[in-house]
Parts: sequence; C-alpha cells; structure tokens
Amino acid sequence: MERAADDLGCDDVLELLTDYLEMALPAGRRRLVAGHLGACPACSEWLAQVLATIAALGCLRDDVMPAPVLAALRASFQPAPDSWRGSRRGS
Repeated sequence: MERAADDLGCDDVLELLTDYLEMALPAGRRRLVAGHLGACPACSEWLAQVLATIAALGCLRDDVMPAPVLAALRASFQPAPDSWRGSRRGS
C-alpha cells in the first residue's frame, strides 16, 4: 500500500522526534508528526519512553557521574551511521 506524499511512517516520525520535542519543525510538519503520534500506539509508546528518559536523566550533570560514563551515555545518543539506517529501513 502506498502512502500519501504528506503521510509519515513510523521511521519518519522516529527520525523527527527530537526536532518535534524541541519545537524545531515547521508547523505543517509538526502537525503531521502529532497526527501520526495520535494515531500510532507504537510511536506514542516510543515518545512516552523518550520523555521518561529525559525526565530521569535530566538531572545528570558532569559532576554527578564519572566523565567516562557520561561520555559513553552521550555517545549512545549520537545519530546512527548511515549504513545502519539503511539496513533498518529494509526490515
């Protein structure tokens, strides 16, 4: 089944989620993401997990945990390599 040009799939929404939370999307794109989140239980659950993570880790600062642990945590949130993204879309 083909999606309409203005319809977003789950992969699209997950890629836009950070910008969505930071209010960095144009209004039209933001409405599309919000509409998808309102209709997709899986993406809504993912959003809830992201928000819970932000709330739980929001208090962490450089002086609260060892520098190597904080660096590893920050590195884990870096964008995935393009090769990983491409293989994920095929699954």
